[in-house]
Amino acid sequence: MPELSGKCLCGNISFNADTEIMRAANCHCTDCRGATGAAYATLLTVDEEALNISGAPKAYKHKAESGADLEKLFCPDCGSQMFARNSNRPNTLSIRAGVLDQTSEVRPTFNVFLSSKIESTPVDPDLDGFDRMPG
Repeated sequence: MPELSGKCLCGNISFNADTEIMRAANCHCTDCRGATGAAYATLLTVDEEALNISGAPKAYKHKAESGADLEKLFCPDCGSQMFARNSNRPNTLSIRAGVLDQTSEVRPTFNVFLSSKIESTPVDPDLDGFDRMPG
């Protein structure tokens, strides 16, 4: 299993885990775009119990289009998006790819919410793509 680690921009929140990445996806939904300020968010889903977090991220909670409860966890000092939690996927946490030290582990396998992507955003045609979040 890969050792994963990372930190926010200011370094006040860090994490490590000895776990596999269960899923890696690029999300083009308007919520992810708004939260990150980027054209899409790349999320790496891991076993939440395997993740050791140092520091106290702040949480922003909202409802997803699916009705799921979502939490976006970020550093209260520098504002770095760190993690996301989805009530439809218990016991998992998604790491924002940009805070991961092991960039070679960032290998998305699909894109979601292509129906709301920014028109000019290039998408890898070799990856599976979905207009919404698949079941």
